[in-house]
Amino acid sequence: MLTPSAISHILQSPEVREFGVVALDGFIGPAHVSVVIGSQPYQYFAEEFQKPVVIAGFEPLDVLQAILMLIRQINTGRAEVENEFTRAVLPQGNIKAQLLVSEVFELRRSFEWRGLGLVPYSALKIKSCYAEYDAERRFSIPALSIADNKACECGAILRGVKQPQDCKIFGTVCTPENPVGSCMVSSEGACAAYYSYGRFRSKDFSALRNH
Repeated sequence: MLTPSAISHILQSPEVREFGVVALDGFIGPAHVSVVIGSQPYQYFAEEFQKPVVIAGFEPLDVLQAILMLIRQINTGRAEVENEFTRAVLPQGNIKAQLLVSEVFELRRSFEWRGLGLVPYSALKIKSCYAEYDAERRFSIPALSIADNKACECGAILRGVKQPQDCKIFGTVCTPENPVGSCMVSSEGACAAYYSYGRFRSKDFSALRNH
């Protein structure tokens, strides 16, 4: 639900300024989150950062249509929020769902995202009045912080500053069968997708892997 917090972190966190300028032309808004929060929360990114946003559905044709809509915005110099997933996403979102969430949950001051580190106000926790249903309280679950391998570039890759093949261990030491960094662990991770669909197989990189 708090995807906008993560987008803000990617665009303006100190770590991003350390890595360099984020070379992103636009954003594809996530379908499942946007069904709840609506399209309005993305307006800030279009206006403040002049980055087009297109909310896309889950199906392949939804994603392709969203990419086309982004390209058309870029080609015409526009930075707007457009909704490809109109069959499920409204500007104001799902009000009933928002009320239910706000009844049970409240904001966390900070939360650690895999590969992004601590992101302020980017996650929820169960309110004290529902503490009996809170596994964190009932079972005293400790907060675990596991840093990526020092050779891993996942943080920079997630922020769009680097590409997977810029990482020294990508495709050699770090593969889906032997994931080292967090971007390779999940099948939806940036490095895992890049590896699985073969985009890294340029002549130079293939020569390196076969050496």
